[in-house]
Amino acid sequence: MLSIGEIAARDGVTKPGVSRRVSQLRERGLEVELDQQGRVAKVNSVQYDELRRRFDDPSKAQAPKPVSPLVAESYDEALRRKTWAEATRSELRLKEEQGQLVRTDRLADALSACSERIVRAVERQLSAVDDMAASVAKDGVSGLRAEMKKLVHRTRSDIADALADIASAAPETEPDDPQ
Repeated sequence: MLSIGEIAARDGVTKPGVSRRVSQLRERGLEVELDQQGRVAKVNSVQYDELRRRFDDPSKAQAPKPVSPLVAESYDEALRRKTWAEATRSELRLKEEQGQLVRTDRLADALSACSERIVRAVERQLSAVDDMAASVAKDGVSGLRAEMKKLVHRTRSDIADALADIASAAPETEPDDPQ
């Protein structure tokens, strides 16, 4: 016979969680010893474990039991982990198909291509120096200003086009359910 605190420490869960489970299992015949105020003092731990094994849903376990690397995990635990992993993979695939997720490898490739295009657009300004010098010689400061406006407009357009390519990979509509 163990106390609720001892069971909680043994299983690595909270005392309130064990108390709730003991109350539920008492309805299924769990033997307990009560103290003078009528509270559960001791629990038949063997019966507690057996009833939990029979009636608990492994997917709703209070807390995972620590698995020692020296002890092989149980078949039920391995099956639970496998099922959980498959469900998670399926959920991620569905969200990607719905456009709610973007794969990081694709995003990284798109950002890399975008940054290269932006660098080329900025570096193109150096090649425009000769055109600017000719504009100054021909029309003075107003010619330089006109040439700079063209250069700024072309650079902005190149950067906007590079960023638009990344945005085109984003979902076109907002999902109905924001989960």
